[in-house]
Amino acid sequence: MSSSKKWLNTLSVTDGSSDMYLSLIIPFFNSAHKCKRLLKRVTAITSSDPDLEVILVDDGSTDDTYRLLTDFRDSLPQANIIAIKQKNKGPGGARNTGLKLAKGEYVWFVDSDDDITTEALAFIKQNCDHQYDFIDFNVISSDSIPINRMGVVAGSYRDRQEVPHILFSRFMSQTCKAFRRNFLIENQVYYPEYCYYEDIPLAFTLPLLVTSFLKTDIVGYLYHQEFASITRGKITLKSLDRLYTSTCGLRESLVLAKTDMEIDIIKQRFIQLYLIDSAEMFFSVVPNKGWVTIWRIMSEYRRLAKQFNISLSPFHLINEKDYQYKLYFRAQWLMSFILTGDQTAYFEGIRKKEWNL
Repeated sequence: MSSSKKWLNTLSVTDGSSDMYLSLIIPFFNSAHKCKRLLKRVTAITSSDPDLEVILVDDGSTDDTYRLLTDFRDSLPQANIIAIKQKNKGPGGARNTGLKLAKGEYVWFVDSDDDITTEALAFIKQNCDHQYDFIDFNVISSDSIPINRMGVVAGSYRDRQEVPHILFSRFMSQTCKAFRRNFLIENQVYYPEYCYYEDIPLAFTLPLLVTSFLKTDIVGYLYHQEFASITRGKITLKSLDRLYTSTCGLRESLVLAKTDMEIDIIKQRFIQLYLIDSAEMFFSVVPNKGWVTIWRIMSEYRRLAKQFNISLSPFHLINEKDYQYKLYFRAQWLMSFILTGDQTAYFEGIRKKEWNL
């Protein structure tokens, strides 16, 4: 049993006596140099909002992050702020810890180097009694252009048959969504721990669990890209965590799927995330060690495709790519047959070493 499953078994739903409408859950890892902007925002909003809870989770930082967080908490004694330190479990482990402690009607997982808006908080407070499974906001990134990640018009969505079909292709980013806490707990939704790309499994499973959501055109989340991250920085061995989380998402969502159409969409998403997107991280025109990694990914994909009865050819998903890309992908695919044997132990060994498991 995974560590995240263990705490779920002991997690009890708050009895509802809390008047807090929202718990902000913010993971930190060696974030002392990049979290001051968000903490400044938290200072502003907690000074005038006693119904807001803020949970700061230091995920095993080795810098001054935890001292910064405790000093911040102590500077605002009137606010509902929790600061906790745990061993390094990855962003998913920090989010799970925050969810376990949360008392708000809704929870919002916010990255420490980004920002949120007061308008979004007011909107959540205004609508928290309507019991939507999540509320989705527009986002702004570095180009300052508001983006509707869901791609649907603002409004209420409660049709139990329509909602899953919308979400399968439009669920997208989770940081711009505030989730109803009891929805997550009752469905035993949790993040995988000791990995990056922790949001991938939820992108598989939540479209099968959500029965209602509220979409607004209010800008709620502000992405800032001046700091490196696992998705924006240099490719490392931890980048291979995408393989682990994609497989988790595939396995868990196939249990929930009810129709052949849902199963087909899940398998197609797995091919894209596990095979195509992961292999692309190591693409290089010049032969190097990355080529061997690509071959390992492709070899392991074929094993998993057989295990989960995935018959769709990956070449169907690259039809929109240019000719050079398709030629390169096919060449790597053919060369990957050089490798024989199960690659599972190799990838599991990397993850265990990188996360000190």
